[in-house]
Amino acid sequence: MEWEKALEIADSVLPGETVLVEYTTSYIPEFLLRFFVDYTAEKGIPLIIDDNFDALHTILVHAKLMNLTINIDRDDIYVLKTGGKFEVGNVIAKVPFHPDPRVYLQNYEEASFKAFQKIPSPTINLVLGFENLLIPIRSPLDAYRIILGMQKFIGNKKRKAFYIVNEGVLENLPIKLLGELERISTTVIKLTPYHTGANLKIVKTINPALLERETKIDTGRWD
Repeated sequence: MEWEKALEIADSVLPGETVLVEYTTSYIPEFLLRFFVDYTAEKGIPLIIDDNFDALHTILVHAKLMNLTINIDRDDIYVLKTGGKFEVGNVIAKVPFHPDPRVYLQNYEEASFKAFQKIPSPTINLVLGFENLLIPIRSPLDAYRIILGMQKFIGNKKRKAFYIVNEGVLENLPIKLLGELERISTTVIKLTPYHTGANLKIVKTINPALLERETKIDTGRWD
């Protein structure tokens, strides 16, 4: 079954990996949030959601309009929030945003360190709205500071990190960073939408057995 294949792929990601999940404009983030909420519930592991500039709020509003139930009100689902004004879920830390990436990254490292100290590991770390951190940046040096800050977390065995990024948004930024994000990520997954879900293809992985693996995430399972 496709659901079991998706579970197998998620299981195969090792603690310390950073996975880049690319999608085109669609409701894929809603499907993915539901998938990871279900996945972590089935596996009995914690879920930390990085909520950048109200990305989580937007996804939950869309899901409600779609009649897609996503319950993040579990004791083992936590939110690490940067910017925005809508506080949803169990927010365990707020990261003050600063336009200088050096200041922001220091704020993030301090907040995330404290958060991960409180939560059993390894955890799934789902990063939403990462593009929003890059949109204000106009300096290539500042852009690479964000990339290097992300790279520092690779190998942190307290988490399996999944960065959900809109490919179109990244390609339209003044500074092109998608290639660099793919380079530093240990696994790269591309998702293409169809009317009830998304096709999934692994295009880069440290596990050769998974290279070019394809499956689907379909809302049919959630009827």
